[in-house]
Amino acid sequence: MLSSGCCCSGKAALSDEYFVERKLYPNVDFYSGLIYRAIGFPTEFFPVLFAIPRMAGYLSHWRESLDDPDTKIMRSAQVYTGVWLRHYMPLKDRSPSTETDKFGQVSVSNATRRRLAGSGD
Repeated sequence: MLSSGCCCSGKAALSDEYFVERKLYPNVDFYSGLIYRAIGFPTEFFPVLFAIPRMAGYLSHWRESLDDPDTKIMRSAQVYTGVWLRHYMPLKDRSPSTETDKFGQVSVSNATRRRLAGSGD
């Protein structure tokens, strides 16, 4: 059931106006997000959950750079395309984001319900 849901979501993303206009294609993070959501993780956890598996790769590259005498400076190619100058605006003056989660509220998993019931909260 989960794999068919992921497949359908991938097809939906490929036909969604947002993805089509920007020429975006679902990658591994898209499908990982669907799985994390099905497990019951809040969307606020997704960036951390995406970063944790990458740490092994980051650390192995760093380790290799230490062992390689020819590596002097290691940096990724970066091109910043955002706004060059922004002035600080206090939080109370900022407008809330208009982007909302299209999937709605994530339901609480059974494990969380059991944990909350056992804690007396």
